[in-house]
Amino acid sequence: MFKEICKDAELNNACRILTGQLRPTPLPQLYRTAGIAPPDIRRQTHGSTEKHKQETDLRHPLFDHSYPRARLKSRKSFRTVESVQPDQAASHRLELWNTWDNTINEAIQPPKEQLPSGRELQRKDWVTLNRTRAKVGKTASTLHKWKLRPNSECPCGNQNQTMDHILSECTEGPHFTDQDLRDCTDAAQAWITNWRDKI
Repeated sequence: MFKEICKDAELNNACRILTGQLRPTPLPQLYRTAGIAPPDIRRQTHGSTEKHKQETDLRHPLFDHSYPRARLKSRKSFRTVESVQPDQAASHRLELWNTWDNTINEAIQPPKEQLPSGRELQRKDWVTLNRTRAKVGKTASTLHKWKLRPNSECPCGNQNQTMDHILSECTEGPHFTDQDLRDCTDAAQAWITNWRDKI
């Protein structure tokens, strides 16, 4: 169990580097912006396909093998999971991902193994787009919480500069909808150009 948690932490960090997300970004939103299923779901799907091979392939070393009784609860074997055909693995993985991820965020694409729109942007713009989609960025409120700024005031005069304030209320830049963010429209790109060096 501990070994899997350590592996997941490294994979989470790799996804953060890939997408440019910050550590406070919730994991469901991190994996949606990366377009990659979470590691636990990928492991579970791989185990299910391995179980199918073990049950159907005569060449498999464990074909028609009778198992001893499980002795250690900490040991997870692929024989305890349901069997999934290899050609149905992708749909099974998406089904598990949709069950695991119940986050409501219209700015991020629903769970699917494909990079979201905007991937053709320059790196700095794409990072800004992903942080904005997840509603987690280096706003004055966040920097104040991290003790990197004396206050959380916005340049427009609002007392608390959060990502929601920047997106919908702030007079310093253009406004747009979550749909614009998801589709990476011209309005979203204009906003990114205005805020990319600030968040």
